[in-house]
Amino acid sequence: MQRLSPLQNDRRLMAAALALSRRALGRTRPNPAVGALIVQEDARGRQIVVGQGVTQPAGQSHAEIVALREAGDKARGATAYVTLEPCAHYGRTGPCARALVAAGVARVVFAVGDPNPAVCGKGRQILEEGGVQVTRGVLKQECSEVLGGHLAREVHSRPFVQLKMAISRDGFIGRHGDGQVAVSGPLSKRYVHALRAQADAIVVGVGTVIADDPSLTCRLPGMEVFSPLRVVFDSQARLPLDSQLVRSLDTHPVMAIVGDHAPADRVGALERAGVDVVVSDCRVGERLCLDEALKSLKMMGLTRLMVEGGAQLARSFLDEGLVDEALILRGPHDIAADRPASGIEPFGGDGLLPLTAGYHGVPLRRIGEDRLWRYTRKA
Repeated sequence: MQRLSPLQNDRRLMAAALALSRRALGRTRPNPAVGALIVQEDARGRQIVVGQGVTQPAGQSHAEIVALREAGDKARGATAYVTLEPCAHYGRTGPCARALVAAGVARVVFAVGDPNPAVCGKGRQILEEGGVQVTRGVLKQECSEVLGGHLAREVHSRPFVQLKMAISRDGFIGRHGDGQVAVSGPLSKRYVHALRAQADAIVVGVGTVIADDPSLTCRLPGMEVFSPLRVVFDSQARLPLDSQLVRSLDTHPVMAIVGDHAPADRVGALERAGVDVVVSDCRVGERLCLDEALKSLKMMGLTRLMVEGGAQLARSFLDEGLVDEALILRGPHDIAADRPASGIEPFGGDGLLPLTAGYHGVPLRRIGEDRLWRYTRKA
C-alpha cells in the first residue's frame, strides 16, 4: 500500500473530524458545530485516534475538551485535528487553545480561522507560544460549509440562510387554490426531514401556514426530538390559532415575527396561546424588514435557518441577497400545463432553475425520481 503524503494524511483525518461535526448540526446553538480528533502515531507509523469529540449543547464542553478528556494522557505528543480555530477566550467554558497546550499536544491542525474578534488569530497565537506546531486551512472550504451558521453570525450579523424548495419539472412550486400539491417523491420528503433536524429553525411565511397548515416537524422515526424551532414571518399576526403549529405548541415551540403595526388584539391572542411573538420593523407596504428580523433571530442565538416557503418569502430573501445556500428538489412531472395562469413561479417558468444572478448551481444527486440541485454564492 502506498504511504500517504503528510498533506493527504491531514486531509483524511480532517475529513473524519468534519464528519463528526455534521452530527452536531442543529444541537449546539449558539455555538458552532465543531469536530475534533486527537491522533497518536504508533511505533509502526500508523495513525491511531485516541480521542474524539463534537461540540456539546450550549454551556457544555467544546469539541476539543471532549476529545482531550477521552484521550487522557495519550494526548501528550499527539496531533489534534479541529474544524475551527480553537477558542482563546473565557465564556461559559475556558479557552480550548490553552487546554490543548496544557495537555501536551504537539501539533494542531485546524481548517477555518474563527472570525470572532475574541478568537481570530488569538487561538493560533496561544498554541504557538505554548510550543505547539500549527497548520491551518486543511479542508477549509468543506468545513466552512458546516460552520456556515457561525461564520454568517460573525461576518454578516445574521444566521446562515438555507432556502429549500421543491419545484415541478416546469418550474412551479404549486397551484393557487389547490393547497399542497405533490411535486417531489417520498424519498425527497424523507431527505427534507433529515435537513430539518440539522437546522436551528424552520422559517415559513404566514401565507403558507394559512394555505397548507403544515406541522414543520422532523417526522423521521426516532428523530422527532430533533425538530427545530418553527418560525412564521407574519407581519399582521394572522397565524391561525387552530393551525397545526399552534396546536402542537406543547411539544414543539413556535415563534411569530410580526410587524410593528400588527393589530394588538391578534398579537395578544397569539401570546395567550403560547406563541413566542417578536416584533420587528416593517418596510413600506407593511412587509417585514428581513434584515431586522434576521438580526433579532441572531440575537436569540439562532445560527442556521431553513426557509421552506412560500414563493413570496423565498423571492424576498433572494431579492435582498440573504440566501447563502439554496437546495432545490426538482420533480419529474409538470403541474401547470392545464392551468398555467395559476402557477406559482418563484424562479421563473422555463424549468431550468434560473436563480438570481450571483449564485452558482450544480446538480448534486438523484433522490428517487427527483433531482437535487445546490446553489451557492459565487465568489
